[in-house]
Formats: sequence, C-alpha cells, structure tokens
Amino acid sequence: MDVSPAKAPPPTSPTAMKSAPPVGHLRNLWKFLVPVGIGIVLWFLPAPAGLEPKAWHMFAVFVATIAGIMTAPLPMAAVAIIGATVGVFVGVVSFADVTKSTGTDLVWLVMLAFFISRGVIKTGLGRRIALLFMRLLGKRTLGLGYGLAMTELLISPAMPSITARAGGVMLPITRSIAEVLGSHANDPESRGKVGGYLILCAFHANIITAGMFITAMAGNPLAVKLAADQGVSISWLDWAVAASVPGLLCLAIIPIAMLWIAPPRIRQTPDATALAQRELAAMGPISAKEIIMAVIFLGLLVLWIFGEDLDIGATLAAALGVSLLFITGVLTWQDALDEKSAWDTMIWIGLLIMMASKLNEYGMVSWFGQEFGAHLEGFPRLAVYMMVAAIYCYIHYFFASATAHISALFPLSMALMVAAGIPPFTAAVALGILSNINGCLTQYGIGSGPVMFGAGYSPRGNGGRLAF
Repeated sequence: MDVSPAKAPPPTSPTAMKSAPPVGHLRNLWKFLVPVGIGIVLWFLPAPAGLEPKAWHMFAVFVATIAGIMTAPLPMAAVAIIGATVGVFVGVVSFADVTKSTGTDLVWLVMLAFFISRGVIKTGLGRRIALLFMRLLGKRTLGLGYGLAMTELLISPAMPSITARAGGVMLPITRSIAEVLGSHANDPESRGKVGGYLILCAFHANIITAGMFITAMAGNPLAVKLAADQGVSISWLDWAVAASVPGLLCLAIIPIAMLWIAPPRIRQTPDATALAQRELAAMGPISAKEIIMAVIFLGLLVLWIFGEDLDIGATLAAALGVSLLFITGVLTWQDALDEKSAWDTMIWIGLLIMMASKLNEYGMVSWFGQEFGAHLEGFPRLAVYMMVAAIYCYIHYFFASATAHISALFPLSMALMVAAGIPPFTAAVALGILSNINGCLTQYGIGSGPVMFGAGYSPRGNGGRLAF
C-alpha cells in the first residue's frame, strides 16, 4: 500500500517521537540493572568478620564493574571508567589512583606491543611467514595444520591482540587455502573437506600461543601485575620458559588431535603449496620495510629474553622497538592513532589493574586466602592445585572476556593455592596460562573465537566437542 508523504508524520514531530520508543535501550536495560543491582546488594551487606568495611565496599564496586563487563551494556573501557568513577565518589579509590592507572609499565607494554603488531600486519611480514610455512609444509593436510601452528608461534610474541592475529593474519590465509582446495563456508557439503579442520587448528594454536608469552595476549600483563601484588615477580623470560614445554607439546598435538575431532575428507593437498607460491610471487621480493620489521622483531625477542642482564626491562625494549619503527618509517604516528585497540586496552586494563590492586591493598585477597585456605588444610597440595585450577578453568563457561575472568578470579584463586602450600610462582604462572587455554571451551570465550567461528567453516557442535 502506498502512503503519501503528506500523511506520514515528520520524523521530528511529537507524534513520531511517541510512536518510536527507544526499544533498543529498553531491551538492554537489564545489562545496566544487573551490575548496578549486584553492586548495591554487596555494598549494603555487612562486611565479613576480619575484613574492613572499606575493603568490602571496594569489593562491591569491583564485582559490579566485572558484572558490567560481562553483561556489556557499553564497551569495556566505558564500563571500567564508570566503575572507577563510582569508586571515587564512594571513597574507595582516589581520582589520583584513576589518573595514574594508565601510567604503569605493564599498561604501556601492552599498548606498545599493539603498535608492533600493527607493523607486522602493515608490512605483510606476518602474511609472508604464514605463506612460507604453507609452501614448505602444505603438501598434506596435517602439514597445513602444523604450518598454521608454527606461524602462530613465530608471530605471537609481538602481537598481544589475539583477535588481530586471527583476523589480520591467520583467517585470510586459512580461508584462501580452504577455498582453493574446494572447501567453501557457504556449502555444507564441501566445508568439511578441509576448511573446518584448518579453522580449528588455527583457533587452538592461537589460544595456546596466547598463553606462552606475556606479550601474546592483552590480559597476560594483568595476571603478572596481580601476581606481583601477592609478592611474585614474573619476567617475560620466566613466563616463556615456564610455558614452553606444555605450550610446544600442545602445538605438536593440535594438528593430530584435530584429525580425530574434525576429520578432513582430503589428506593430500598439493594445491595448497601452489597457492602459497602464487601468493608469494604476487607479494614480490621481501621489501625493505619487511626486513626492518623482521630485524626489530628479532631484536625485541633478544631484549625480552636477555634484557634483565642488560638492565633493559620489557617495556623499555618495546618502546625502543616502536621508536625505531617510527624513525625508519615502517610506522607513522597516524598508524598509531588508528590502532584503536591499543588506546582502548590502555584504558580498561589500567583501570582494572588499579581496582584489583586496591582489593589486595585493603586486605581482601589475603583475608580470602586465610579464611578459605583453612578449609583446605589436610588435603594434599596436588589435589588442591588440581581442584582450584579446574574450577578456575571451567568456570570460564560463564565469561565472554578473558580479562574479566582474570580480574575477577585470578587473585582469589592464587591466594587459595598459596594458602594450601603451593609455590606462589607455580600458582601464578599456571593460572596465567589457564587464563588463555580456557578460551577454547566456547566459541565466545576469547577474542579470536568469534573471528574464527564466524568464518562459517566450523559448526557450533565442534566447540562443545573440544570442551573436555
């Protein structure tokens, strides 16, 4: 039916405004009300015996902020700013705490690593590395899986955004290989040829490598800071060495395990090596900027490994690397400004670190460890370790953000382990690594999940089959 413009009320008229209520805002109202309600209830509950009211009130603000990050009525940084502002008004933090929160070494390390990762993508170095592995190992489907795992292992130390690694480097190449082998996401009959296998290999390699280096996932520096609050110092090399054996073992197993979990229908893939060769030819010879990026990248790895002996911390090394990228023209300041994830992460991770640190400063974490640790006396240390680790890992089903999980549960889980006699360093690193691995439990549990599963190659059922 045709309606003439004269009969329709103008968009700005009172009639139009009344007939078009903000349905979207009303539908999302619960996302605001849940964290607010949780915060209010906790605030007015009496503080447990042995805990100062200020510590309990800080806990209420912190839990409400984490709940807001989970319900996501606004972006994470906005929720963190609101939570910190409320904390200032109710007197559990000062505004000076808020302003200083983004000025710590670890916050700057994360931001600078984002700039480095942009250089890896912008120059095409990450893509070239992946294609070289595909050309070398791509004659068999299993070799393609190992090529994806080795690419992740090489590029992850300088790319803290697992979403950028997945979407900017791994997914485009994985999808191209699948399509040239006749496996298409929009075709249920062909997607199982090889596409589902490759996507799952890339996804799980992404998660494993995220847990192998402090700079491979934005939430890892948060775990390092929360561990430092309980007296445990973890350097870049400490984390890498501790994670190397389980990490490399997992990377070795993933391509083989996926042959069973998501068996591809083709095992010989000579077309993949031809595709890699064509793509490398199209890229042309390695450029000067790629060489500069590679040299700086290798230099950073050397400084992150041996920096303590040279009195150069991880953050200073990253700043040196980014400075060289600017000086050589590999990156421009506009590139840095365009890296929105870096600035966004700088805000929310700084504020979450500040609020979590206040919980420790006010005695909440030590109180929790003493109170609940007393109930674990008499249990073997290994049993306590496995129980706490399992709970910490599998409770991630209820989280859509690895950082929210770390903020909420890392300090308390570590306190329980330490109270039970587990060495603090072991507890901290184990929980830090699990903070990444638990992202494989669901398709939404970590940033690369929606990117990889959104490609359409892996049915939802495969995610559940991996949650063991």
